[in-house]
Amino acid sequence: MRRLLLISGLLLSSLAFASDHNNIEAGRPLRFDDAYSIAFRERAFEFGLSLDTFRRRGPTYGNKTEFKYGLAKNQDISVAFEPTYSSSERRGDIGNVEIGYFNGLRREIDNSPALAYRVDVGLPTGRGAKGLDLRFRGIATKALGQYDKVHLNLDLNMNTNPGPGERRHTVGAVLGYSKPLGYPRRFDQTLVADFAIQQSKNEGDGFVGSVGLGLRRQVSPRAVFDIGITSDIFSTKGAERSPVRFAIGYSVSF
Repeated sequence: MRRLLLISGLLLSSLAFASDHNNIEAGRPLRFDDAYSIAFRERAFEFGLSLDTFRRRGPTYGNKTEFKYGLAKNQDISVAFEPTYSSSERRGDIGNVEIGYFNGLRREIDNSPALAYRVDVGLPTGRGAKGLDLRFRGIATKALGQYDKVHLNLDLNMNTNPGPGERRHTVGAVLGYSKPLGYPRRFDQTLVADFAIQQSKNEGDGFVGSVGLGLRRQVSPRAVFDIGITSDIFSTKGAERSPVRFAIGYSVSF
């Protein structure tokens, strides 16, 4: 009996600290977050590669690495690095170091959505960077039917020392959708889609609207593979668009 209890405890512990394909995080592979943090004391590494194409210049390649830690119940902190390489300029940029904090305010109750917020601070470590890049994101997640979910993210971005011709404040919003595939027969992959609108950092430019489609697949109890594609479908006042953006990533918890 004691051995059975020990095995059960180990199994529950491993499940509690497993990466979940149905818990959505920005960049893996689209732009929206759901309203749920990683587990208390869970640690996770996330690796991602991206390719951005542009009409007026060559593509940009990105590589984002992020470490997350479950600081407390419904709270986590993160540190991320995102170096890039511009084929047009033929040089790379180590990018800003980003520190994040996520707080789940409440879980979904009856007809009330789950609510959360996250704060990200970008330190000016990249080439030519000045001041801090701050992002405040409000998050709501609501179930649709038995398995599907809809997610709303509202963003306020601020730079404490904008460059010439750059805005100090910008706003954005993302409407996301997630659907487990094959459930209840199997539960190892989730389809994700989103529609996002983001204000350009450049003064005089308007907004950019984009749509995205992706897949998150559980490849082991502790690891998730993701792939996605996004396209900017419209812009206002000459804001630069990316016709196609690819993202691929791998997340592992321990």
